[in-house]
Amino acid sequence: MRLQTAAEETSPISASKPVQEPALRYVLAVGAVSAGLTLGDIECDSDVVADSVVSDSQARLVARSWGIKVGDGPGEAPDGSPGTVVVLVDGLGLEMLRQRRGHTPTLRRWLAQQDNSDGNDGAGILTCRPSTTAAALTMLGTSALPGTTGMVGYSVLKPHLGPTLPASTAPRSDQVLSLITWKGDGVPSPRTWQDIPTIFERLPAGSAVSIGPARFAGSGLTEAALRGTEHLGADRMEDRPGLAASALRRGTPLVYLYVGELDKTGHRHGWLSAQWLAQLERLDAAMAELVRRVPAGTRLILSADHGMVDTDADHRIDLSAHRELARDVVAVAGEPRLTHLHVADGDADLAAEVARRYRDVLGERAAWIGTREQAAEHLGALRARARGVVGDVVVAMAGTWVLVDPRVHSESAISMTGVHGSFTTAETEVPLLVTEA
Repeated sequence: MRLQTAAEETSPISASKPVQEPALRYVLAVGAVSAGLTLGDIECDSDVVADSVVSDSQARLVARSWGIKVGDGPGEAPDGSPGTVVVLVDGLGLEMLRQRRGHTPTLRRWLAQQDNSDGNDGAGILTCRPSTTAAALTMLGTSALPGTTGMVGYSVLKPHLGPTLPASTAPRSDQVLSLITWKGDGVPSPRTWQDIPTIFERLPAGSAVSIGPARFAGSGLTEAALRGTEHLGADRMEDRPGLAASALRRGTPLVYLYVGELDKTGHRHGWLSAQWLAQLERLDAAMAELVRRVPAGTRLILSADHGMVDTDADHRIDLSAHRELARDVVAVAGEPRLTHLHVADGDADLAAEVARRYRDVLGERAAWIGTREQAAEHLGALRARARGVVGDVVVAMAGTWVLVDPRVHSESAISMTGVHGSFTTAETEVPLLVTEA
């Protein structure tokens, strides 16, 4: 049967269909225990938070369910294991990889291994909702859902402004905080605002390193999502396998390796473009080089934070140009595929009315529309921090539709070809490829 392309997937998400657990939350924790490390318990006054992160024993159970040999107790690893490399590819959905696997001899072989060992489509897991980098990398880094971490989109209403704004307020760009850059006035510290301990902070000091572009060291997203370990800078994708191999040979058991080139190119040119395909071929060559350079027996776990769909001008809806969409909305955050709408005075009855109005206007162009309370089904139970920034109404778009607001979104954001953030399979199903060098 021919695979459905991302552009062809247009059916709305059923409101009654239960939301499956995003297994991406286990990947870094599984990488840690597979490397012989022990995840420490978190020190927290709230049992709710303690129960929302993956424990050492849970990570071991999941590792074994993925066919990864781990010890039965803390600190136990397979004899002679030189370590584990967790590769996170930004913007590589499973469907995208399958459709372009003819260009990826290395990843194609890993796909075949996974499918043969786990059955049909065994290479796929789910990322979180929203399917966007700030939310997904923080879930990977902490094992907690966005409702717990407060990282609920590309951007959120600035915490000091909300959660309610008067009816006289109009949406504008300086109301929102980018959870990628963390720049602007009134911006909280990423470490204190996202206070769930990371996987790295729960490991013995010096037992892990992260590898990626040098500018990521100490960045806002790194501090929120992946703090607690040394960052080794490598701006070229081709330089990262060598750094990973050197770290393992020095005795570092866990290496986290980030690849962001596909996502960046996909946003600009679309994932169906020749430019994106060139980046995928670079990734495949880099993974082949990684296998060649790491010590024999090194475990490699590759996954992604989200997939992507390609859109165009005919599928962009300007909410500011539609009276019924703009009415009662005082702030717009999130992103064009998953939008947080804040209504006047945070009024719950008004939010329900706005949600109904958006359903009427958008129809099947939206995959899901709900209030803040209803959004917890998708984002995870909302801690106080998330509750203060999640929109009174949340809109997830269907197919390749986007919802934009020129008062808030930059021209470059509006004109992006490759987009993500919503609940479609193309955006939420990502690879889980496990192999050994």
